[in-house]
Amino acid sequence: MPRTPNTEPPRDAVCLFNSNRAWGGGEKWFLDHALLLAKRGWRVCCVVNRGSALAQRLRGHPEIPLLELPLGNLSFLNPLTLLRLAGFFRKQRVRAAILALPSDLKAGGLAARLAGVPRIFFRRGIALPTRDTAFNRFLFRCVLTGLICNSEHTRNMVLAGNPDLLPRERTFVLYNGLDVAALDAQPGTPLRERRPGEVLIGSAGRLTEQKGQTYLLQAAAQLRDQGLNFRVLLAGTGELEAGLRQQARDLNLEDRVEFLGFVQDMKAFYLSLDILALPSLWEGFGYVLTEAMALRLPVAAFSVSNIPEVVEHGRTGLLTPAAEVPALAQSLA
Repeated sequence: MPRTPNTEPPRDAVCLFNSNRAWGGGEKWFLDHALLLAKRGWRVCCVVNRGSALAQRLRGHPEIPLLELPLGNLSFLNPLTLLRLAGFFRKQRVRAAILALPSDLKAGGLAARLAGVPRIFFRRGIALPTRDTAFNRFLFRCVLTGLICNSEHTRNMVLAGNPDLLPRERTFVLYNGLDVAALDAQPGTPLRERRPGEVLIGSAGRLTEQKGQTYLLQAAAQLRDQGLNFRVLLAGTGELEAGLRQQARDLNLEDRVEFLGFVQDMKAFYLSLDILALPSLWEGFGYVLTEAMALRLPVAAFSVSNIPEVVEHGRTGLLTPAAEVPALAQSLA
């Protein structure tokens, strides 16, 4: 059910629309910016998937009107869903909508156009090409006002299938921001203490093929064979957890690798580490890299996607070719 004030909103609003059920960097971006805009005096409303991780976090902020709906890839085919979305946009006097997912572009974009929202943006946070279909060309050219990307690499990839999908002057690169002062001011106590002479290497992210933890475990085995004293802390959950635990056993790394599960207090995680590793095969942005660097923590990552725009090799961190385990191990040694 929508959570809205009883009276007509006095001012125009910005709507952030994200139907992803899981929690990730894109959802963190939306939550952070919804709260930041509200803090700076903007009227903000949000549309999210019912029961999603983002919905659960936004429920604690009554200053932000919230519409929770069951949303999926085919929601744009449901006229009742479109009408309900359009009604919410009108009631909240939305003048700018920012859409997170391709499915949001379909349902949210069409509903926003139906409601007469003058500015409709698709915010792309992962570097994947857009299929060159007639429907996508219609959405980009006739529904969208503009495209917001979190890196030059993402913008290039979105338009790779069709450079004429959207005029370049209607595409914008907006790097993910980070409130460094707030991060510094946040209290934090390390999750784990270092043993004498031990180096703590950490990695944070969903336990999936994309995030590449398997390469970090292989690199850890090489570091152990070199006689180095270290421990690996893995923060996150995901479908590969059982397989990664088995891999750690197969490599005889049980005493060197600790699976922490989902970590709420990321600053406490960073404060535990000597090095942050991000062995992702592709990335949307790499929030953990920016947070770690802001806390003056050395970082090592694969040189993929937009990562070279975030980390300057040899100056702000070390980058190695994707999936090259010996190079990754050397960067961590």
